[in-house]
Formats: sequence, structure tokens, C-alpha cells
Amino acid sequence: MNHVVSFSGGRTSAYLVYLIEQMRKSGEWTDPVEYIFMDTGAEHPKTYEFIKKCVEHFGISLTCLHGYFERPVGKGNSYNVIPLDDCNFNMKGGPMARMMLKYGLPTVMGAWCTSRMKEETHDKYCDDKYGKGNYVTWLGIRADEQSRLKIGKRKDLRYMAEITDFEKDDVLDFWQGMPFDLEIQEHLGNCVFCIKKSINKIALAARDEPALAMEWMKAIENATDRLNQPKEKDYGGLFPEKYIQHVQKGVMYRNHNSMDSIITKFELHSRDEIYDTIRSMKRKESGGCTESCEAFASEQIDWLV
Repeated sequence: MNHVVSFSGGRTSAYLVYLIEQMRKSGEWTDPVEYIFMDTGAEHPKTYEFIKKCVEHFGISLTCLHGYFERPVGKGNSYNVIPLDDCNFNMKGGPMARMMLKYGLPTVMGAWCTSRMKEETHDKYCDDKYGKGNYVTWLGIRADEQSRLKIGKRKDLRYMAEITDFEKDDVLDFWQGMPFDLEIQEHLGNCVFCIKKSINKIALAARDEPALAMEWMKAIENATDRLNQPKEKDYGGLFPEKYIQHVQKGVMYRNHNSMDSIITKFELHSRDEIYDTIRSMKRKESGGCTESCEAFASEQIDWLV
């Protein structure tokens, strides 16, 4: 059987890569394995640095994929294999920016960004290379993430929890002992302005990363401008009218908020005041866990190491 490891850029999936490489070197793992990264173009710059350091330190080959969204609506999407050096935060022409131009904005109630940019891209690439049913995909889901584990329910998915009992603190301890780590504060996460984040975290991310926020907001503006054009009225047949009305106003976050409205809500608050509202954050430094959208994982759980 061919094995595909989905490397999201988070600490847990990176540890899974390390673990499988150790098993391969010891002879415990003998099946073919391929490591793949489905880039969104919306990950934090430190995520891309971390991925590149993992590739170099572990001595692996990493297949990097971009979803191809240039076909007309209804014609299906494809993918491109790209060099690792071409993976970076790019809201001017990256996969997220191009996807939003085609489909409008993902929202907290319709998070198809993960399904289109990661799951769909993964499936098309692996089906082309291996053929349907000829591979299994490994995900960095830990033993302490029981709500995300679906062992036995899908024969094509495997989990890190099947080969190690490592939990969150174990993964954090592992990376503290390494010569490099994912240097991102918890509220930033891998996907900096993820629609699943609370508005407090979005506000803090915008305050801490103003340059990235400006690129993100420009991509939103481009997508909403296109959706508001008369020639794009055919979107009404593809999406519910309520969604169209929300996206035309840039609404994509919780409680019917847009990026602009979130920034406005918190503009009179200091950075520390915003930070203090995020009670779920337990560690201020970069050792904390980060948010990442894992392909094929439950949409209900935000937190990943």
C-alpha cells in the first residue's frame, strides 16, 4: 500500500513526519511513503519557515501542491505541483486569493477553503498518481484528540494516534528539545485570519501583523467587488441568497462580522486589553499550540499543536 502523509505545517503533523522517518530508518516501516503539503498561500510566514526547516533537518522530499481554480464554475478544479520555495504568504495571487475570486468568501458557516484547497487538491493529486483505493493518508491527530479520531470509520485515513500515544504536552516537549520550532504565538496560528477564529483573535492578529492584514483585506475587497458585478449574478444559482448578501458586505466571521467591523470594534482597545480577552490562551510565548485546518479532520475542533 502507498502511504501519503499530510503535512499541515503544525507541530503535530511535523512530529508525525519525524516519527515515520525514524521508523523507516530503523526498518520498522517498509511501505512507500510520500509527504505532501497543500499550500493555501494564507499561512503565517513563520509556518513556511518551519516547513522548510523540517524538510532540511529531516532530510525528506516534500511534494507541494497548489489548487488550480482558473476553470469556470462547474468545470471542476485541478492542482499544480510547485517548488517548496514558491510556498509563501501570498494574498495577491496564491490559492486562497484565487479561490475567493472564483467562489466568493469562505465564511464561518461555510468553510469550504479547507475542503477545496486541501482535501480536493489532495484527492485529485493522489488519485492521479496512485489511483483511487491504492493509497492511505496519514493525519497528525494525537491520542488526546478523541473527538477527531475516526479510526476504522474510513479505511483510507490513518492517524498518528495509531502509532504513538503522544499527547499535546509530549509534542510540545519534543519541539522544545529540537534546534528549531514553530515560532508563532497561539492567537496567530498557521492560518493567520482563519474564519473559525474568535473575533478577539482576529483583532489581535490584525494588530500584531498589520502588513499581512492589509494583504488579506485587499483580497477580500477584490472578491467582494467581483461578486457585486452584474455579470456575476449567476452565483445566485450556486449559493443561497443569504450567503450572497453576506459576502457582498465582506461578512465572513462569527456574529456576522467582517474584517473591517472587527478592527473597528477593537480600535479603541490597547493590544494588551485585546490579549486579555482571549482566555483560552495559556502560553504567551511561541511555545503554545497553534491553530491549523487539517484536511479531512473535524471542522468543530480548532486547536492543533
